[in-house]
Parts: sequence; C-alpha cells; structure tokens
Amino acid sequence: MTASIHLLAPEVADAIAAGEVIERPASVVKELVENALDADARRINIDVRGSGKTSIRVSDDGVGIVADELALAFVRHTTSKVAKLSDLVAIVSFGFRGEALASIAAVADVECSSGGSTIRVRAGELVEQGSGPLLPGVTIDVRDLFANVPARLKFLKSDATEVAAIKDIVSAFALLHPHVRFHLTIDARVAVSTAGDGDRRRAVAAIFGAPVAAEVLEIIGMPLATGIVSQPRLSRGSRDGIVLAVNGRPISSRALVYALEECYQGRLERGRHPVAVIDIGIDPELVDVNVHPAKKEVRFRDEGTVFAALQRAVRAALDGSEPFRYRPVDSAPPVAAGEAYPQLRLHEAGVAVATAEPEAHPGMEGAVLRPIGQAGPGYIVAEGPHGLVLVDQHAAHERVLYNRLLERLRSGRGMSQPLLIPQAVDVEPALIAAAADHRADLANLGLEYEEFGPRSLRITAVPVEMPAGRATAAVQQTLGALAESRGDGAIEKAAAALACHSAVRFGDILDVAEQRRLLADLEVAEESVTCPHGRPTRLLVEWQELTRHFRRNY
Repeated sequence: MTASIHLLAPEVADAIAAGEVIERPASVVKELVENALDADARRINIDVRGSGKTSIRVSDDGVGIVADELALAFVRHTTSKVAKLSDLVAIVSFGFRGEALASIAAVADVECSSGGSTIRVRAGELVEQGSGPLLPGVTIDVRDLFANVPARLKFLKSDATEVAAIKDIVSAFALLHPHVRFHLTIDARVAVSTAGDGDRRRAVAAIFGAPVAAEVLEIIGMPLATGIVSQPRLSRGSRDGIVLAVNGRPISSRALVYALEECYQGRLERGRHPVAVIDIGIDPELVDVNVHPAKKEVRFRDEGTVFAALQRAVRAALDGSEPFRYRPVDSAPPVAAGEAYPQLRLHEAGVAVATAEPEAHPGMEGAVLRPIGQAGPGYIVAEGPHGLVLVDQHAAHERVLYNRLLERLRSGRGMSQPLLIPQAVDVEPALIAAAADHRADLANLGLEYEEFGPRSLRITAVPVEMPAGRATAAVQQTLGALAESRGDGAIEKAAAALACHSAVRFGDILDVAEQRRLLADLEVAEESVTCPHGRPTRLLVEWQELTRHFRRNY
C-alpha cells in the first residue's frame, strides 16, 4: 500500500519553513535587529524576558513601515529589499528573502506597531488590526515563542545558554556598528549598552570591558578589512572574542578564523586565541550571502584574495604591538645587582633534609625519588633506582592536583578556601552561561562564585591549593574551557585549567620539603608520565646510559 501525496496545510508548511530561520530566541533577535539596521535605525532597544521564550521586544527609530503595508509585511516572501532576480546578484541589505516576520509570526504571538497602525498575528493567523500611536520606527513584541510547536521547546538549551546566545548576537552587531546605539535588557537588567557615537574602541569597552579596549590595535588604511585586533599580550582561552563579518553582517567562517589565528603563530601560546572584530568590506557582487537558511555563512567568489587581505591587515596592525613587560614575582627572593641566578641549587646537609621532611604525608613512605636540587628555571633533579631524573615541577604538580580535583569531583566533596575579600571578574556572555550551567561541578572542584552584575562574577572561594592572587585568571580560563568544550570532557578540561593555575610555577624556588612532597605525590599519581595537557613530567637518564657515556663499563 502506497501513501498518497498531498499538499501540506499552510500552517504546517509555515511552521516547517520557520524552523529554518527561527531556531531559537537569539534567531528572533538577530532577524529583528537586521530589519532595524536596514531601516537606518540609530537606536535599537531590545528587551528580553524569560530567556526569550516569554517575550522579546525590539524597538527602533528607523524609517518604519507605512500603515497600509503593515499586514503585507507578515506575508511570506514580501520584502522591500528585492524586486527582481538581478537584485540577488548584489545584495546590500541584511534581509532580502521576506521570511523573517512571517517565520517569527508562524511560531509565536506577534504584535507590531508602526506608522500609526498596529497588527497582531498569532501562529500565522491575523488576530486583530487597528490604529496605534504615531511613533518613529517599528516596535515588535514577540510573545510565547514556540508555544504552538512545543517540540521545538524541547531542543532549546538552558535559560543561561539561550540568554548568552542573545547577548552574543547583540554584542556582535554593536561591535560592527558602533554608530548605532544598542541597549539590551534581560529580565529588566542591562546586559549590553553602547554609546552609538561611532567610536569602535568605546564599543569594545562596552562589550569586552575597558582593560580589553586598552589593549586592542586598530586596522587602519588597509583594503577590504577594517576593525580591531588584540595585542599578543592579550589573549583568551576560547574563540568567543572573535567577531568576523562581511559588509557588517556577522558570519561564521572557519577559513577566515584560520587566517586570523595564523597571524598570531609564534605570538600566542598554544590554546590561546586573540580578541578581534574584523569587517570585510567587499563588492556585494563578489560574495553570495544566500547559501545558508539563517544567513550565517557566505561564499566568496575569490576566497584567496579575501584570505590574503585579512592577513595583510592583521599583520600590519600587529606590527604596532608593544613588547611583553616583565613584572617580578613578589615572592621571589631579592637578587643583588649583577649576581648570577644559581643554575643548580644543591642540598648540602643531609640533616637539613631530614628535619625539613613533612610529617605523616600520605604516600611518602613509598617515595623512591630522592631530590638533589633544582636546575635551571624549574626542574627538580632527583635520583632513583633506575637513574637520574629531571622533573618539570609545574607539569608534575599539575598532574598531582588534576588527579586530586577529579577525585573530589567523583566523591562530590570539594575542598575550598573562602577568599577574605571576594574578587570580581568581568566575563563574556558565553562564560556567564558556562558558569550557570556548571556551578555544582565547579563547587565540587573547590571553585565558588556568584553573579555580580550583567557580565561579572564575584569569586567567593577557590580550591585549597590555589593562591588567592590567581583566582581571577583561573576563573577566566576555567570557564573558557567549559564554554569551548561540548559534551563529554568539558569538566575535565576545567579541572585541568584549575590545576594549572594552582600548581607551582616554572621558576618558583622550592625548599627541600616541598620537593620531597611533590616527588612523593608524583610517584603514586595515576597517569603521571604526562601532565593533563600532554606534556611530559619527567626525563630519565638511566644509570646504564651514564656508565656507557663516562666509559665506566670496562
């Protein structure tokens, strides 16, 4: 028996089509902000309630919609931006398919006011239409998103993640259009607010914070590319600080991200990423923006030229980078002027080693490595039954602490030390979402915090092993690891970041007791050959190799 072919009911077809354009609340915000920009708005206000599922209101001061065309604006494939087929060759507007308003109205209850008229559409059906206040621009209220398609609601992420996606969308447009004033409120709290005075550095300060704005370099006088990039001394643990666009339209492009990050090779450590806002201004005929339902991706006629132009612009900006500044560590012992740093510190008195040994330390009895001293900036020299061992003190301590943190995570018994003075740290929206989603797991690791403003956290406690002065950097990198990772392994990467910031540093001077304790812990640690990031913790020079080298075998 074969199924008969039939035409889908209009409401079903509209809901399916809407799913390609409106995936989540952030999609609604994106489409409405793009419409406002197309209408030459200079002020765009966005108010979000209930992570966008309850309501989204977007109002602007653009040219608006005339009263007798308001109903037509909600009919699929009606637009003022494209009239004939040839117009698709060179699209200069953000919207051009006539799908945004119709798609939103198909899955929500929408009320729109413009030109002295008001219209209300629910689930694609006209509910009412009448006169309204004669105000500049357009005001659109979107309520009960996906109420008529409850299956779509099940695929939304947590409220914190959906809010972060909305903040990311508004932040990207605010950075790319500094001449437009953006004001985003989430549940009556200001999340994004820019001046709209055309100063891109001021827009960067509003989105990323003043310290970041002070460390960015402007791209000036280069063909195709405009924007800002960070100096090498400013970096992040994720790519959340990278915004790429074509003609003011935010896009996703792995090729352009690669082109950008290649410019930082040799300037940034592995795993670190720059902050950048780059807009590619290109002839509309040379780019196809109609290759993705949600307009996230574009296709260039000559991608190689765009790739090269971006790299020339970034490298030209980086030529103005300032050098890294050395800041002496407060805990380091003073060194007299002209005195050479000791390359090898030997423990001369056996009795001193004995008295310095910690009491009743777990695993100490089984230690088989005996410390001899420290060599270079951060290697412990030890001897064991098989030969001479060089231990990277930071990598070794990282492994020990990482294993300890994972054990606390499994047992659910975190060990933290409250901070005498809680520390506030500014973080981007995606990290706020990661903080909300993983609060319990991070508490088991010993890291505790609370929200402090729209894009800030206040750190109240850190793992017992972490120096309090490293809390801010530790939180940034830990949340960055969570935000960048997807699925399994995210919390392990967070634990690795915390272990890294808690471990002794390469260059710290350790006394005899500290060296003994670290070597003993390393001996009983699982997977102790490498640190959590894959670097070796030690190098063994076997006695047999020493005997052969010094010709003591005959």
